[in-house]
Parts: sequence; C-alpha cells; structure tokens
Amino acid sequence: MIDKHNLSKLGIGAWGIGGFAEHDPDNNDELQIKAIAYSLKKGMNLIEVNFWNSEGYSVEIIRKAIKKARIDRGKYFIAQAIYNYNLDTIEDVKKEFELCLEKFKTPYIDSLQFPLTAFKKYGFKKLVSLVENYLADEKIRYTSLTNCNLEYLKKYHQIFKEKLFSHELCYSFEIRENEKLGITDYALKHNIINIPYQPLRRNRTAQRNWPLLVNLSKKYDKTQNQIILNWLVSKGFYPLIKSETISHIDENLAALDFKMKQEDLDKLNNFKVPEYKTPKIDWWMTEGGVTMHALPNIFDENYPSNN
Repeated sequence: MIDKHNLSKLGIGAWGIGGFAEHDPDNNDELQIKAIAYSLKKGMNLIEVNFWNSEGYSVEIIRKAIKKARIDRGKYFIAQAIYNYNLDTIEDVKKEFELCLEKFKTPYIDSLQFPLTAFKKYGFKKLVSLVENYLADEKIRYTSLTNCNLEYLKKYHQIFKEKLFSHELCYSFEIRENEKLGITDYALKHNIINIPYQPLRRNRTAQRNWPLLVNLSKKYDKTQNQIILNWLVSKGFYPLIKSETISHIDENLAALDFKMKQEDLDKLNNFKVPEYKTPKIDWWMTEGGVTMHALPNIFDENYPSNN
C-alpha cells in the first residue's frame, strides 16, 4: 500500500473531469479516460475523487480509467474529498462514502478529506467521531483536510496525529497566503503533506510571462510550468495537476527530471507579486470577503497587469 514515502510527487486532480460543477454531456470521456490511465501507468499514484465535480460523473471516468490502466488496488492512493454543499447531514456523508467504496469495489479509501466548513455544518465532534470509527474499522487508512485555517489544522492534527495525511490548499507562484499564515510551515513541520491545487493556475501563470519565470525557463531549457512544478516539489509539496493530453502529462512529469540551483530556488521562494493586496479571506463562507479556493480565479481581476 502507498504511504508518504512512496507517493508520487505529482497527483491527479479531478476538477474538469466530466465537466465542472455540472456534468458536460459533450465531454470527451474517452480522451480523459486515456489521459488518466496513462498518468497512472507513468506512476502518478495519487488521485482525488469526489461526487460534487460534474455531479458525480468524474468518479465514473476515474473508475473507468483505473480499470483501463489495470493497476492493482494497492498501487494507487484514493483521496475522497467530501464537500458539504449538497450533503445536509452526517448521514449523507456516510452514504457518499459507502457509494465511493461501491464504485471502486474496494474495502477501504486511503484518505477521507474534509473542508474546514464541514466542521461547522456537521459539528467538529461528530466529524471526528465518524473518522475515528472509520479508522478503527479499517475503512479508511488516513484522513485529510482542505482549505483549512491554522487553528483547525492544529486542532485536527492534535487528535489524529500521524493519521492526518495531507492538507489540500491554494498555493502557487503568485498566491501564497497559506504560507504567510504559517499553514504550510506547520504542515511541513508535522509531516502533513501540502497538496496545492491549481499550482499552475490552469496555465494562466505562464501566460503572464513573469520575468523570473521567463529567465529560469531559458536558463534550464524548461517550460515555465516545469519550473513552477519543480520548485513546488523542491519545497516538499505534492501538486495536483490535470491534463488531457499525453504530451502535457509527459511535460509535467519531466518537471521532476532536473535540479535547480539553490540560488534560483531562493529567488522563487522570495518572489512577491508587486503591489498585490490579498483580499479578505472568508474561511467559513459566511463572513464576507473571498473564499480561499476562489483566489486563483480572481487573481487576474484584482491584478490586471504585471506592472
């Protein structure tokens, strides 16, 4: 079974598989199945699934891709993300979890992942109790969080300790609020994997041609996206990426095949978007401001030029 020591450095993201918030009837299923199967065969063994994306259709595509790849169950890691938008009660969470077991014909899910807002909706103690029971019954091996503030990351970690596998979070070349707030450092210190989503901002970062990325791209004869992924992995992060073409998958994986000089990594680590002001973060989606997961999508509106 896969643990932290043999997890792939790049994970397979599910956003856009089968559609986005809604199922896209014109989605190219075969193209995505082929791409995910290829990624699995190339050793990308971390894959997130959830039933909110494309109204659950992404799960069907991922299931078919795993079957096509003919990968043994112990050789890939399923992180099931529970989103509480359409799950009103803890019983609904249980039903969705059981559905995931059924879909993948597996007796266990590697990690069951919750957003911060789930604590408010279901109650912190109830959610903790659910996870403890699943761990005891060996229905899950670990638990994970997504978009969690530092207070609750610490609180959850104090309970589950080494069973807290990862924290999926917003982090990229341009957007580093989780680092500024001490969240990524806490995770690194306590062996909780930082898993950035939208690490390339769906190619929008490269389209801006930041001088630092352009120069490093030329220096190492790599694409800007490869520079970003290599840098993130050098920090001990495990980015989630999604690609539908074999060439892009190979390009992403080739980001792991070179090493940058420490002076260049330092430049990347110290980069700050000039005059960028972070909007107020609305952690609980009730306080006004911007939710953490929205930051990659509104960056270009708030920062229209490279100055």
